[in-house]
Amino acid sequence: MDLIEPNGQVNYGRFSKLPHNIDINRYIYRTPYGKTLEGWRKHLKYKKFKFCSIQHQHYTIGLAIADIGWAGHGFVYVYDHLTKDVMDWNAINILSAQTQVDEQPLFNQSHFTKASMQLEIQHANGVRYIRLSKHGELQLSARIFCAGTDPLSMCSPTGINGWTYTQKLTTLTCEGFFKNKQGETIQFNERTFASLDDTCGFLRPETAWFWLSCNFWDNHQNRIGLNLASGVNESFGNENCIWVNGVLHPMSDVLFEQQDDNIWHIRSLDESLDLNVHTGWRRYENLNLRLVGSQFSQWQAAVSGSIRLKNQEVLLLNEYGLLERHYAKW
Repeated sequence: MDLIEPNGQVNYGRFSKLPHNIDINRYIYRTPYGKTLEGWRKHLKYKKFKFCSIQHQHYTIGLAIADIGWAGHGFVYVYDHLTKDVMDWNAINILSAQTQVDEQPLFNQSHFTKASMQLEIQHANGVRYIRLSKHGELQLSARIFCAGTDPLSMCSPTGINGWTYTQKLTTLTCEGFFKNKQGETIQFNERTFASLDDTCGFLRPETAWFWLSCNFWDNHQNRIGLNLASGVNESFGNENCIWVNGVLHPMSDVLFEQQDDNIWHIRSLDESLDLNVHTGWRRYENLNLRLVGSQFSQWQAAVSGSIRLKNQEVLLLNEYGLLERHYAKW
C-alpha cells in the first residue's frame, strides 16, 4: 500500500503494516480558498520530523530532526535522573539548510548538521541506526531493532485540506553506546528500551498537541509501552495505544489536565485509563516571530496509575516517561 494513491487520494485510517511509499508529488494541496499550491509554496506547508527516545536505567536520551519548511531543527539531550545532570544540544538551520528528513517508512536516510555537530538517522531492513558526532568524535551510536513489535501506523484528515501520517514503535531493543556529561562511555544493555516517532503531513497552520510516551518492565517482566496524544490525529480514530510484549492494544480518547506546575492528570473517555504524572526537568523552547512561532515543552516525567485491558490490568509506579506540550504556528 502507498499512502498517496496515483489519483492523489490519501489512504486514511489505521494500518496493520507500514506503507511502502509516501509520494507528496501525487497530493494536490489547496488553500482553504481553493488555490493550488506547488513548488516551494507547497514545500513550506509540508512538515516532517523524526524523534527517538532511549531509556537506559536512569538515563533518558531524546533526539530529533525536523524539517518544518522555513527551518530545519535538530536537538539531542541526555538526562541523568539520579544526578539531574543534563547534556543538551539544540540548533536551527534557516530554510532547512543542511537538513534532510527522509519520511519514507521502510528505507530512509536523514541528517542534520550545524557547526561541529552532526546527527544521522537511517533505517533499513527493520533496523534504525542513529549516530551523533561532535568535532568528528562519536558521542552516540545506536542500533534499534523493530522486529517483534506491532507498529502504530495511521493517517487522518487534518483541517480543511491536509493530512497527518504518524508511525510509532516502542519497547524496542537497543544496542550501542553513548557518552554522558562526564565523558564516560555507557553501553546500552538488554534492559534498554527505545521508542521511535516518525510524523509527516500538511498539518494545521496553527496547531497544538499534548503527548505522553512511556516504556518500562512491569512486575511480571512484561515489556510495556504507552503512547497517548490529544490535539492531533483525532479526526478519524486516534493514536492512543498500549503495547504489551510488542502487541498493540488500541485505547479510547484521552484528556490531559494540568493540575499545578508539576502535576498532570490523564484519563480516558471510557475510564479504563487513569494516570498521574509528576514532571521534572524540561526541554523548553519559546520562539515568537509573529508570522511563525513555537512553544515547546518536553518534560522528564514519573508516571503512576492503572490501565485496564480486557484480560489484565497494567500498573505504573513512578515509571520514567516523557510528557510533551507543543504549540506551533507554521
